[in-house]
Amino acid sequence: MTACDGLDNTSDSASKKRIARPLPAVEVAEVMNESMNHKMTVTGTLDPFRTVRFFNQAQGILESLPFYEGDKVNKGDLLARMDDTIFRAQYNKADATLKQSIIDYGRLEKLSKSNLTSKELLIRAKTKVALDKAEYNLQKKRLSYTQIKAPWAGIVSERLAEPGDVLPLHTQFMSLIDTSSLIVKVPLSELHLNQIKLHDAISYQVDALGKKIWQGNIYRIYPNINAKTRKGLVEVKLSPVPKGARPGQLARISLVTANKTVLVVPLSAIRYDQLGAYVFSIDAENKIARKNIITGRKYPQKMEILSGLNVGDKVVSKGLFGLRDGKKVNIINSPMQE
Repeated sequence: MTACDGLDNTSDSASKKRIARPLPAVEVAEVMNESMNHKMTVTGTLDPFRTVRFFNQAQGILESLPFYEGDKVNKGDLLARMDDTIFRAQYNKADATLKQSIIDYGRLEKLSKSNLTSKELLIRAKTKVALDKAEYNLQKKRLSYTQIKAPWAGIVSERLAEPGDVLPLHTQFMSLIDTSSLIVKVPLSELHLNQIKLHDAISYQVDALGKKIWQGNIYRIYPNINAKTRKGLVEVKLSPVPKGARPGQLARISLVTANKTVLVVPLSAIRYDQLGAYVFSIDAENKIARKNIITGRKYPQKMEILSGLNVGDKVVSKGLFGLRDGKKVNIINSPMQE
């Protein structure tokens, strides 16, 4: 036996000892349409349903401001009174002038019936009555500005002046809030805004009041979307107000969007790289191929697919490590189980 014959025998022996590598084992899921909704919890701050800030429309000395922060006021209560000496004098003057104008016009009207005065004088007298009446109404309105009354029942939230202060025109001196109901404004993604509507039911918690859950409704959906965050504002009204709830407290709003039929795959099937999101699809011969996809909303354990896949496609959901285009795999589950 030659040396060459010895080498050949050794090579054949090694080949016989080789064991074929098993195919990678993977689990597969089927791409399908499902009716999905989105459950989310967002946080916001309790705000009063209404707030009014009071500014003086009459310049002068503040004579009275009887209420302080935290005081309750009723509709029609006198919140503040300005010094009305000058305004009342102007009002009295306008009142007297109007009364005299009416008397003068009446006298000329009687004379005109006997042709004892000209029509021109009568017209002038009538015009003067109209002018004096306008001045009277103006001074009456200015006088009313010296007394500021509560437009509705509420609680004083700010007291910004004191009796004796000289207030320039349009100076804020008080704020009043209506706490008969509270609101919460929360940001919501533009992807979800079209899936909610006015009066949809929500649940909420107020951190300061413990873990109790209350029910409420969507009161307002704002029309604008923030161009930077791509979120819009949704306003929730809390009525009746939970005992102990106050403006400024943190609230957690939980809501569920309407059901919508969407194309979905399991979250575990999706991978990402510098080119974006992709999945490994399976053909009839159990060979895999990379498919780039565009994703939409994220659901629990599922992801919406906007493009790149069709209903009935099969994708690898588990066992993705080391896979590449064209590689054959061993499917160890039924896709319909996913």
